[in-house]
Amino acid sequence: MKSVNFKVLCLLLVLVMCLSAVGCAKQEETVPSENTAQASSEATEKKETIKLGALSTIEPFTSLVKDALVEKGYDAEVVLFDANNMPATATKDGDINGFIHNHLPWIQTFNKENNSNLQMVEPYLCYYRTALYSSKHKSIEEIPNNGTIAVPGDPSNIEKSLEMLQEVGLLTLGEKTENFYTILDIKDNPKNIKLLETEISTTARSINDADAVICPSTRIKAAGIDPNSFLAEDMSTVNFPVGLTVRPDSVEEEWVKDAMEILKSDEMRAKFNEIFEGTLVLYEKK
Repeated sequence: MKSVNFKVLCLLLVLVMCLSAVGCAKQEETVPSENTAQASSEATEKKETIKLGALSTIEPFTSLVKDALVEKGYDAEVVLFDANNMPATATKDGDINGFIHNHLPWIQTFNKENNSNLQMVEPYLCYYRTALYSSKHKSIEEIPNNGTIAVPGDPSNIEKSLEMLQEVGLLTLGEKTENFYTILDIKDNPKNIKLLETEISTTARSINDADAVICPSTRIKAAGIDPNSFLAEDMSTVNFPVGLTVRPDSVEEEWVKDAMEILKSDEMRAKFNEIFEGTLVLYEKK
C-alpha cells in the first residue's frame, strides 16, 4: 500500500513540474522583450495622421506624396479644396498639416494679412510657368483698344501681371505707392486696357469672355487649352518658388523631414514631370 502511495506521489510531482514548465514557456511567449516593446512604441509614434491640402491642379502629385508617406508608416490623407487661399488658412488653423501650392511671395503676403507665420521648407521644389493667353487673338498687337485682360486678383499676382504687361509693352507703371504695384500705379495705358481681377483658380475660365488672361499654365491645361499656346511668357516666375508649406512648429517634425526626402527623390521628380508636363518646373536638386 505504501508502495502504491509513493508511486502516486511521484506521478503528482512529475505532473506539477510539467505544468509549471508549460506556464513558464507561455509567459516567455506572451511577455514582449524590451526591444520588441520599443519597436512597437516607435511604430505607434510613426502612425501619425498627416493631412495634406491640395487644389485640383496639384492633387495628383500631392496624392503621390501621400502614398509615399503611407509607405513610410504614416496615416496620411489628401484634403481637397476649391479656393486658392483655403489650404493656407486650413494649415494656419491646424486643420491640416501642410500643402504644396502657393508661391513664396503669396505666402509672405498671407502671413502679413492673417497674423500667421507659415513656413516654406527649403530647398524649394518648383515654380509655376505663367503666361498671357488668348482665345481671340494670335498676338499681343491684336489686343484691341479698350480690351479686357483677366488677371489673378491677389496683391502679389496683380503686381506680377502688371509687370508682365509693362514688359510686353501694353502699359507703363509709375512709382509703387504700396507694398505691391496696383492698378492705381499705371502711368501710361495707350490702349486703355481694362484689367478684370479674378480669383486665381477661376482666371482661366475668363479666356472666352476677355481678350486675354494672365494665369499659371497649370490652370490653362486644366481648362483643356494647350499650355504652350501663349502670346507671351512671364520669365520672372523662376523667382517665385513653390514648396512644402507648414506651420513654424512643424518644420523640424519627423514627417516633414521624411516628406522632403520623398520630394528630393529621383523617382518622385520623374513622376512630377510626367504629371505637369512643364507647366510646373522643378528647380535643380540641392
